[in-house]
Amino acid sequence: MAISKQLHIEAIQTAIPSNVTQSGKSCRINLTNTTLTQDSLQSRFRMVFYYNKSSEEESAWTVAAWVKESMSVALADWPELAGRLRKDREGDGCWEIKINDAGVRLVQASVEMQLDEFLAAEDRAEKEAALANWSEIDGENPDFSALFYIQVTQFEGNGYAVGITFSLLLNDPLFLIRFLKSWTQTHMGMLADGSLSKNPMFHLGYFQRPSRPNHLKSIALDSFPCADATTTVLFKAPEIQSDNRDSYRKLASACIEEAVKSTRGNGMSKFSLIVNKSDGLEIESCDIGAHVKAESNGDVSGAVKPAKWQELGMEDFTLTKGNKPVHVSYRFISLVDEPLIVMMQSDDQEKDGAEMFIVAAIPN
Repeated sequence: MAISKQLHIEAIQTAIPSNVTQSGKSCRINLTNTTLTQDSLQSRFRMVFYYNKSSEEESAWTVAAWVKESMSVALADWPELAGRLRKDREGDGCWEIKINDAGVRLVQASVEMQLDEFLAAEDRAEKEAALANWSEIDGENPDFSALFYIQVTQFEGNGYAVGITFSLLLNDPLFLIRFLKSWTQTHMGMLADGSLSKNPMFHLGYFQRPSRPNHLKSIALDSFPCADATTTVLFKAPEIQSDNRDSYRKLASACIEEAVKSTRGNGMSKFSLIVNKSDGLEIESCDIGAHVKAESNGDVSGAVKPAKWQELGMEDFTLTKGNKPVHVSYRFISLVDEPLIVMMQSDDQEKDGAEMFIVAAIPN
C-alpha cells in the first residue's frame, strides 16, 4: 500500500493590528428562528491561491514573513477581522464579534507534492483543505478561537499556495474580498518602498536543535475532511433596495431552486440565510419553497442569474511584483445538512443597475 503524502506544519503565529483598537467595540450577530450550534459555528469561506516562483529570490518563507508584517498594518483599518466570537454573558442567547485585536492566525507549512501534481490530482478538492488551516470554534469557549486564517504552503520545487479561511460569522465573503484587495495594495506598497524586511524570519524562536522535532506537526493529506459534503453555486441578482426580510427570503429560495438542479435537493425543508446589514450580521432559519411563488417586487426567480467567481476580481491577487496566481479556488464549507445562502451586497447599493452576489451551499 502506498504511503500517504504528508503536510508538515512548520510554524503558527498571529498577526495583530499595528494600532490598538478602542476598547468596547463589537459587531452584533442577530439570530431569527435559529441558534448557533457547534456545527453551524464552523461555516466558513475558503480561497486558495496557487503560485509559481517568479524569481530565485522569491520563496514561500519570504512571502509568509511579509504577510505577517503587511497584515498587521492592513488590519489597523479593518480591526473586526482580528476579533473573536463571544456569547452574551447575560444568557439571552445573543452572540457578537468582540473587536479586541486578538489577531489573524498565520500558518506556515510544506507539502510533499509538486504544484503541478497537486493541481492535476483528481482528488484535489479533498486535499485542498490541507492548504487552508482551520481549527474548530469551541461553542463553549469561543473567545480563544481564531475566525480568520492565512496559510502559506511550500510545494516541492518552485510552487507555493496561499490559503485563506474566513468564518461566515465575521462578515460576508465580499467584505473579505474588499479587505484582501486593500491588503494587497498595502502589501505591494510596503514592498515597493522597502518597508518589508530584507531578510525576514517568519518563525522567530523556531530553530533546528537536536532536542526539537523537524516540524510542529505532520498530517497525512488523505486524512483531511472530505470537501464533497456541499456544492457551492454562485449567483447574481439586482440589488434589493428595501431592507425587506421577505425579499431576501424569496430571492434565496429562487437560488435554491436553481442550485438543487445539480444536487440531490430532496428531503430538505429548511435553509439558513445570512445577510450583512447595517446593524450587524443577520442569520435566519427559513422554510424552503414558502417564498418562491409569492410576489415581492415582481418575480424574483427570473432575476437570478449564474455568476462566475472570476467576477469577484481575485484572479490578479499578488504578493510579489508581477506574479499572479496560476489558479484560484473558492469553496463554502458547511457542516449543517441544509442549504446555506449568503447575500453579498455591493458598495453601490444606490446605483441604478447595481447587482449583488449570492452564494448557495447545497448539501450533496
